[in-house]
Amino acid sequence: MRTIYQSTDDFGHTLRALKMTKEGHNDPVYMGLVIQDREVLFRTRENSSRDFVLQKIKEFVAGNAAVMASQPA
Repeated sequence: MRTIYQSTDDFGHTLRALKMTKEGHNDPVYMGLVIQDREVLFRTRENSSRDFVLQKIKEFVAGNAAVMASQPA
């Protein structure tokens, strides 16, 4: 099963957090993605929580804001 949380930042990049659970397993895996023009700019995979994945996405966006602002979305 998959649950997808998606939003768009101020630069038009797609920010996506996925919660994936294999059939027969109770522990979910969380994946975070930052996408621009169908290209994955950042990917993380964690076992801890969706909030942790969202924090890593925010850190990536904050650390690359100047570069991302100069690239059209």
